Amino acid sequence: MPVPPSESMSRRTFVSGAAFFPLFFRLGWVEASGQDAAARLKLGYQNRLKALLSAGHLPYIDIESSCNPTKINIPWIVAQMDELGIGLMALSADPTRSQFEHGTRYDSLAGELITTYPDYFIPTGNGGQPPYLTEATNDFFNATIEEAKRVPLFLLGEYEIRHYPSPRQFKRGETDRDVTIPIDGPIGHRIFALSQELGIPFQLHYEIENDLLVPLEKMLAGYPRAKMIWCHLAQVRYSERASDYSADYVEGLIKRFPNLYFDTAFGDAQSVYPGSNQRHARVWKMFGGLREEWLELMVSYPGRFLSALDLGGDRINQLPEYDRKHRDFLSYLPRDVQHQIAYRSAWKLLFQDDFS
Repeated sequence: MPVPPSESMSRRTFVSGAAFFPLFFRLGWVEASGQDAAARLKLGYQNRLKALLSAGHLPYIDIESSCNPTKINIPWIVAQMDELGIGLMALSADPTRSQFEHGTRYDSLAGELITTYPDYFIPTGNGGQPPYLTEATNDFFNATIEEAKRVPLFLLGEYEIRHYPSPRQFKRGETDRDVTIPIDGPIGHRIFALSQELGIPFQLHYEIENDLLVPLEKMLAGYPRAKMIWCHLAQVRYSERASDYSADYVEGLIKRFPNLYFDTAFGDAQSVYPGSNQRHARVWKMFGGLREEWLELMVSYPGRFLSALDLGGDRINQLPEYDRKHRDFLSYLPRDVQHQIAYRSAWKLLFQDDFS
């Protein structure tokens, strides 16, 4: 069995490990037309999901996870996906500051993943974080466009526009991901325009606060063909800053903006944000179980909600734990809604048809 991430191999080892794959895959997808490559990937995904369903699993599509692309043990992740019955993963590269300082402006992980494990990974663009998003904005977006020409990207990475440090980062005193970028400023417009022009959904990390809601609504209205996944449904770090946000508010957005989606990557009922000492996953009752208003919302509009784990570079080895927590969330949903949110919603968004 592959070694765990604590003994993870370097990027070079991961790439050279592809030597045993058929020549077609090692040559890459770019030699075929984009449509042919996308169709082959889609067929492989469909076959994998059907096989897992036939084996009695509830496979889900993890629409939001990321990694340090210079230190990632992909065979271990693949083995875990098989063992746990995880369907597909949209694993985005978050290039490091060291890569940036050495001249990298975009990481090619997406193409490597579909070369080595084409039935497991959805090709996803790089995450948008400083310094790439803020100090090399033009280079970063131009590289994204070029990548979309070489690789059949189905999804753009998670752009961090308003981002508090994660609970782990807060406890470590790390502030480099305490990010504030105006959603309606030049960078925000580039993101929405890119999604609209390419027809590719993007992920947005955007903390839930009263002052941030109206600018976001204006951007959604101004780019009606952009497809946005608002990450972390009802993850409110500071309740006193988000009195306008509720299940009713989200329902209003769903009714107004047909290309707006929400992923379900959030902590469990006992998860506390150390900056506020508040339980920040607001979908939960005090001791577990979904609050009625959030359950009713997801049951009423299941096609607008997506499974997600939100694995990252500092917690990639927690995949089994995150899987367990996500399946606990899914277990509170009616069976048909479980299947819709687990994989059907993402399938419809990414491939523009119903899973069959």
